[in-house]
Parts: sequence; C-alpha cells; structure tokens
Amino acid sequence: AQQRLAKMVEPRDEDAALAASAAGLALHAVVLDDFKSYSGRVVAEFNSRGIIAIVGPNGAGKSCLVEGICFALGLDLRSMRAQNLKALVNRTGRDDGVACAVSCVFRARSGAGALCVQRRAIAPADGPARSEFRVQSCSCGSFGWGVEHDQLPWPCDQCEVRVARRSELKALLLRELQLDVDRPDTFVVQQSACASIAQQTPLELLCFIEDFARTAHLRRGVEAEAATVGRLRASLAALGASLSRACAERTRRSPALDAAEELEACRLRLEAAKGAHLRLEIHHLSRAAARHEQAKAALHYG
Repeated sequence: AQQRLAKMVEPRDEDAALAASAAGLALHAVVLDDFKSYSGRVVAEFNSRGIIAIVGPNGAGKSCLVEGICFALGLDLRSMRAQNLKALVNRTGRDDGVACAVSCVFRARSGAGALCVQRRAIAPADGPARSEFRVQSCSCGSFGWGVEHDQLPWPCDQCEVRVARRSELKALLLRELQLDVDRPDTFVVQQSACASIAQQTPLELLCFIEDFARTAHLRRGVEAEAATVGRLRASLAALGASLSRACAERTRRSPALDAAEELEACRLRLEAAKGAHLRLEIHHLSRAAARHEQAKAALHYG
C-alpha cells in the first residue's frame, strides 16, 4: 500500500499541465469598453507575476471587473448578474451606446508568448443582441512587459486576430490556461456564494479549496489507498483470528495427539520386533537345514 501511495503522488500528466500553467501565462491586463458600470475605456493592468488582489470601497467596480473577466472568457450571463446582453452595455450620458467589449490579455511569466481573448456584445436598443469572440495568440515575442495602453487589447501587430466560436475558445482556454469555462465554480467564486462558503465545515472548506487548487484527485487517491489499507488490515485481523482458533484447537487436542503419536511409535517398535524375530527364526531354520543336509551326506557315504 505504501508503494502504491508513493507511486500515486508521483507527477502525472494532469499535474504536469498544471505546473506548466503555473509557469506559463499570467493575467496582464483587462480592457473594459462600456461594460456595465465602466463608461468608456478602462484598463486594469496587473504587473504582479504572482497573486493578484483587487481591493477597493463598495461601489468601486470590483465585482464588475471580475464579471468582465467572466464575460470575456465566455461564461454564462448568470455569472454577471445580467438578464441579457443589453444589460451589460453602459449607456451613461449617451443614447448611441450599442456595444461593449471586454478583453483579457495574458502574457508569459518568462520568455515570449501572449494570448488575448476578447468578447464583444452588440446590443442595439431596437434590435436583437449578439456577441462575438476574437482571439490573438502571439508567439513571435514582440509583446513585452512594457506595452503601452494604446496598444491594448491587441499588443502584437504581427500575429493574426481571428474570430472564434465559443467551442474553439473553450478548447483554447482549456489547453493554454487549464480553465474549463463550463465549470466556472472551479475558478470563480461568486459574491453571492461567499456567505455559504464561510458557513462550511473545515472538511467541506478543505474539499472546496482542493477543487480550486485542482488537487482533489490526490485526495481521492489517498482515500482509495486508505480503503485498500483498511481491507488489508481486516484481512490480517481475520487471518490472526483463524490462527488463534487453530492454536486453541491444537492445545485442546494435544493429549489425544500425544497418545496417538505414542501408539504409532509402539506399532513401529512392534513391527521392528516382529521383523527381528522372523529373521532369527529364518536363521535357526537355515542352520538346522544345513545340519540336516550334512547328516544325510554322512549316512550316504557311510
């Protein structure tokens, strides 16, 4: 069981993918154009290569920023507290606001590489609303850390910007960032869920964090090995009980077994004695026969 446990915690393909993601692309900037409470263009740039914390007073737009990221990544409108696409467009101070867009720019923590994902909502006041996705995957190395805001959201002027279907975007995000946009609960905590999370038991909270950290498969492996160890222990206990019963039965039958062994020894001695007696009789008979033959021979010659 220990060998299986040691083998289980060795790096697997899933762990390698997560490690590659951790050392790969990081969120560089979010560009919001007329999205919800953000009027005009707002650029949120993240210079940290580590953990990013968004802080601010109530009403500053923290939730809208997170919802903008969810919108760009193709999540359902329920993740953005919106009934339809039109509710996402900021029309403050004007009547011609018919569209909004959010772009998420990811760049390599080290070396070349960048990815930009944009979702645009076109929602005219007198017509049906629709949205489209555009992506730019840059590997030419022209996108550096010192990119200017006016270069966003498409910092690379050499790599192609293409329109993508949501299924293509989902596959791209799963491959490049290990994000499953159909399971937002694995990487986004909605504000409405914070109260219920705070009420979880320590074990429930541990499972919740493991799902976010994508280490739940290790816990399940440990649980499976623990179950195997439990079965082995039960088998050993049953074997020990059987041995104890056998020893008790051996102790109970010991006098009878000793008598049987003594009887067998007597039989063997008797057989040995009978064999010796027969050999002695044969010897005597042989000598008597020899003397008889000698006497016959003497009478004949006499």
